[in-house]
Amino acid sequence: MQACGCGEDQIPWMLAKFGFLGTAGLVLAGLVVMTLVGWALGWLVWLARRPSRIEETEHDADTGLAGFTWRRDEEP
Repeated sequence: MQACGCGEDQIPWMLAKFGFLGTAGLVLAGLVVMTLVGWALGWLVWLARRPSRIEETEHDADTGLAGFTWRRDEEP
């Protein structure tokens, strides 16, 4: 069998060394780590791109509801 160079030649060694459950555990651990790294990068991008509080208050003033607050005695 011809290996493609993408790690297929390492799989039999991993199965022999760690067993089926160990190899599956390593693969799942790799997926979990990649997911956590993706969430962390997404959170960092969100932090970098979120609008500041000053921009939010300026935007709220443009909506026509600036200063509006809902009070209990005015509920419908």
